[in-house]
Amino acid sequence: MIRKPLLLLGLLFFIPHSAISEIVVKNAWVRAAPAGSKAMAAYMFIDNQGPKTMSSSKIIANGFEKAEVHKSFIDNNIAQMRKLENISIDGKESITLEPGGLHLMLINPNKVPKKNSKVEILMFFENENNAEVVRIEADVRSQEL
Repeated sequence: MIRKPLLLLGLLFFIPHSAISEIVVKNAWVRAAPAGSKAMAAYMFIDNQGPKTMSSSKIIANGFEKAEVHKSFIDNNIAQMRKLENISIDGKESITLEPGGLHLMLINPNKVPKKNSKVEILMFFENENNAEVVRIEADVRSQEL
């Protein structure tokens, strides 16, 4: 009888560290866009529950040609946007992707997703010890904030 619990406890030591999720994503959503739109923005809360910095190395949005990290900012009273190479989140920290700040640009949709549908996004995170793929189902919501 005591062998089963010891066996299960022993197996825990052999599970790769990447099997334990360090990145948790909540409240993911994509702003709805009119038919024919060439880009859409995705927003979410990303929590790094691990002890070390994790950086996004790749982002794939199902049904889009590509996905990029962008940051909105105002310079000389002109709203601008700049592409970033990745998102880095320090250990035990979180980041919010929101309108007017960091966000994902989902570019060249095969077909523009409609309001109340979902967009699947895969974010690949890594550091020197760990690699993790996070699957996100983002709700497509109204254009109003």
